[in-house]
Amino acid sequence: MINPNKLNMKNLMFIVVIALAVLTSCNNMKDQSQKFYAFVSISDFEGKLVKVQKRVDDNLITIDSAFVESGVAKLSGIISSPEMLTLSFQDVRGSVPFFAEASEITIKASAENLRAAEITGSVTHQRYLDFVNEFENYDELLYQQYQAFRAADEEGKEEEKAIAEEAYNKAENEKKQFLVDFVMKNNKDVVSHYILFRNTYQFDLEELEAMVINFDTTPSSIYLEQLYDRVVVLKSVAIGMPFIDFELLTPEDSLLKLSDKVDAKLLLVDFWASWCQPCRAENPNIVSVYNDYKDKGFDVYGVSFDTEKEKWMQAIEADKLTWSHVSDLKGWGNAAGKFYGVQSIPHSVLLDENGVIIAKNLREKALRDKVAELLDK
Repeated sequence: MINPNKLNMKNLMFIVVIALAVLTSCNNMKDQSQKFYAFVSISDFEGKLVKVQKRVDDNLITIDSAFVESGVAKLSGIISSPEMLTLSFQDVRGSVPFFAEASEITIKASAENLRAAEITGSVTHQRYLDFVNEFENYDELLYQQYQAFRAADEEGKEEEKAIAEEAYNKAENEKKQFLVDFVMKNNKDVVSHYILFRNTYQFDLEELEAMVINFDTTPSSIYLEQLYDRVVVLKSVAIGMPFIDFELLTPEDSLLKLSDKVDAKLLLVDFWASWCQPCRAENPNIVSVYNDYKDKGFDVYGVSFDTEKEKWMQAIEADKLTWSHVSDLKGWGNAAGKFYGVQSIPHSVLLDENGVIIAKNLREKALRDKVAELLDK
């Protein structure tokens, strides 16, 4: 369980700073409702429905909808600050994302190629496009280096393979640094809030905290508020913090609390899913460590991000996962995943016998080495 007495001063000070920032942010957003208008021009779509939607958690919420008349669908809605919305089209796969703001926005699209949609009238969207166009230049470079790595690997050219790998890592770091520089420089821009919000998985807690603290609270946005929330969650489950308890259903439909398993000397809380190939690839390693150390006090508590019970149970049996398992079958809406700030899987948290988090995301040899270090005494 969370123990307030174990919150260190650094974490407490950050939470106070964030609380003040959120209060300021909320006050800034009061009475600042903005109305946007979107005029969607789409060829060969007469009489069909167009929706403007926003994503809330894992769901798309419709703000407005209209039928195309004389080649145009007229949509509008209320937002509290510039916000990324999407246009969806009846019987057409895909969507058109755009930054809505208090203006008249024109979207020209073709159902044959939604990716080529032209969006004008939104200054915020243009700033976002300027960033994306430069940011995506790194993707081409990364692809080239990856292809060079694969070719060298297939031909057994170890020296060329090492050079390509180094070049790939360099380009990846440069891409990340470009994002950081943009966000730090444009600390009063909603676009920066959104970009960082979409890329939090790339950063550790200290990196993310530094960028979030750097933001000016004016203007505010829904993305800035969610970034504040994200950092608070990550700090609550940082290494050295006590575990957060939860209970979910087992495959046998009985409730099992995490605290029911914390009596182990070492407990690995493993977030995974049957559909997650990297998770399935890691399972044999966890099984091996579990079989070797279960009699010495090592245990595993599996938390599944599945949505289909049958597939979850089949994976447990196929991978020979003989430890305790729980899930709420809500996929990325998994309640425990939200408590622990899980944004990608596999994700794991290692607890000591006192329920304190001592490591995260140990894979392959790193997991075995850590367990051996603590239990081979």
